[in-house]
Amino acid sequence: MYHLSPPQNRNPSESMQGEPLAFLISFSFLPLNLTFISLSRFFRVCMCVCAHQIIQSGKCVLQVLGLVLAFGNFMNGGNRSRGQADGFTLDILPKLKDVKSSDNSQSLLSYIVAYYLRHFDEDAGRETSVYPLPEPHDLFQASQLKFEDFQRDLRKMRKDLNGMVLNSHFTNTIFTTSSLGGKLTMA
Repeated sequence: MYHLSPPQNRNPSESMQGEPLAFLISFSFLPLNLTFISLSRFFRVCMCVCAHQIIQSGKCVLQVLGLVLAFGNFMNGGNRSRGQADGFTLDILPKLKDVKSSDNSQSLLSYIVAYYLRHFDEDAGRETSVYPLPEPHDLFQASQLKFEDFQRDLRKMRKDLNGMVLNSHFTNTIFTTSSLGGKLTMA
């Protein structure tokens, strides 16, 4: 935001012409500020894109899903009706916490996590260790997004961003050619 220097530091003859001009300049920033506000809702779209990319191509995600499949096949071993599965549906993932060990001390989910940390995560227990999956809230937001809405939001975001760049160049031109004599300062 921009503001004028304090009135006691200004020349009285400048204050009469400077205040209306300063008001017009600050008013010219209003569309830019509104554009920033409207663009902030599109960061949700960016988070969804990042979550999608991590899930689709992330090495850690593939390792975790591979472990779920391998342990599921091991548990089904010897069963002629089920046999070796080539895959599974995602609705099985919340049920991993309900499958308990024979002594009821550990769930399949906790075993898979421990196995992953022991065999795949070199940074386990260190500060450099990174959570291998996107944040759960980001996953939820990505699951709620419709593809058509996503495309529409991206088109609008591109249009708004181009307009914001043009407005900033225009405002920058007005700012540098203003007759305030350097009295307009950055807040």
